[in-house]
Amino acid sequence: MRVAFAGTAPFADVVLRGLFDTPYEPVVVVTNPDRPKGRRGSPQPPVVKVTALERGLPVLQPERLGDSAALDELLSHAPDVLVACAYGQIVGRAVLEALPCLVVHPSLVPRWRGAAPVERALIAGETELGVTVLRMTAGVDEGAVAETRAVHVSREADAGEAYAALAPAAIEAVQATLAALEAGTVVWEEQSGEPTYAAKIAPEDRIVDWTRGAQEIVDRVRALSPHIGAVTELLGERTRIWRAAPAPWPAEAPPGIAPEGEGAGASPAAAIPGAPFVVGGARLLFGAGDGAVEVLELQRAGGRRMNAAEFLRGAGRALAAR
Repeated sequence: MRVAFAGTAPFADVVLRGLFDTPYEPVVVVTNPDRPKGRRGSPQPPVVKVTALERGLPVLQPERLGDSAALDELLSHAPDVLVACAYGQIVGRAVLEALPCLVVHPSLVPRWRGAAPVERALIAGETELGVTVLRMTAGVDEGAVAETRAVHVSREADAGEAYAALAPAAIEAVQATLAALEAGTVVWEEQSGEPTYAAKIAPEDRIVDWTRGAQEIVDRVRALSPHIGAVTELLGERTRIWRAAPAPWPAEAPPGIAPEGEGAGASPAAAIPGAPFVVGGARLLFGAGDGAVEVLELQRAGGRRMNAAEFLRGAGRALAAR
């Protein structure tokens, strides 16, 4: 069976590598065009492109898969099936009509259809995740299902760790589907249950709302790590938070402090949401709606990631001295 593979994100790269040295190693790889990244904005290739070229596979990078020229180029490799995983764009209807198309999706559909299933599941505090191989249709992740695999992750896992836990299941599921498709034994089951949608992470989704509960805040932080980053304002600067944990608001903390010295009058050992407090010169806590969140790793605008102790020895000295 001749397989074409479409993917862009790191999760797709892992699944692509899982097809190497199998009967389903792709004959062609489709990925997004190189995009500007970094401060200089120089175009950088998707990781899938790098892997495919290292393997000696032909790579296509159309702006839109489904345009006649892109489709003709894809079909020139005579694929029997297209496997899409974290591709990052809509596959045109012309492609769907030209050959069978599968989606490898990191959720248990119809739960979390859409662009950011793992991130949305972690934001919601879920620990039962999974992967699904389904038939691609014009509707987003609405097709019939061939294979599913459930995967448990801990409540402490960030998105990177969750994707890593899902990868072996995804590789196993797609190989099983391709084998069944080749043998003519694949069984398609229509999705059942109320769908939920995993919208792309927007800028407003990244902002920490300190009035929320501590665990809810931490769930958002880990859902956006290590690739996006939750954000807050600290010492007048936009700051990314990469790791955090729930913590009690320490009894020795002045209960009325707030980032700008406002909001006095909280009850003893209670935190004002968003109020920072330094414990022992090395721990950084923020008041939450029910206790506190300890920030373990953060990144100032234009700076590098650092743990809280490093931050407090440097830029955070003024905060520690308050």
